[in-house]
Amino acid sequence: MDLSAVSDLCDDYSDDFVVDPFEVDKRLSSNEVHKSTGPDSILNWLLRNFSSLLCQPLAAIYNSSVRQGVAPRIWKSAGVVPVPKIHPPASIQDDLRPISLLPTLAKVLEGIVRDWLMPSLEPLLDVRADLPHIC
Repeated sequence: MDLSAVSDLCDDYSDDFVVDPFEVDKRLSSNEVHKSTGPDSILNWLLRNFSSLLCQPLAAIYNSSVRQGVAPRIWKSAGVVPVPKIHPPASIQDDLRPISLLPTLAKVLEGIVRDWLMPSLEPLLDVRADLPHIC
């Protein structure tokens, strides 16, 4: 039995995955201000307009979260809003679509982690020509 993969799990990769404040600033600066807030109620225009002031403390929070492997509980929640597919909806089960409103700060961290993982995962993914590219 080859246990080399198990020994790789014990390696410390904390220096390889560090959130840079510049990256946080860049992502917050391009934030869509007219989108609804998530369950944390932090306004998107506030994050965008004050991104240069927020990027350092947010990068510290993100780095701590990555090192510990734990995210704040509020980042794991979503506000779900039912949106009618047709007007007026006749059935709750068939005529409403759930839209999840996620915390913007969680989406920023998820985007950073996605950018770390995609170079390793793309060769393993089955990308078909008839499907749109999501990344």
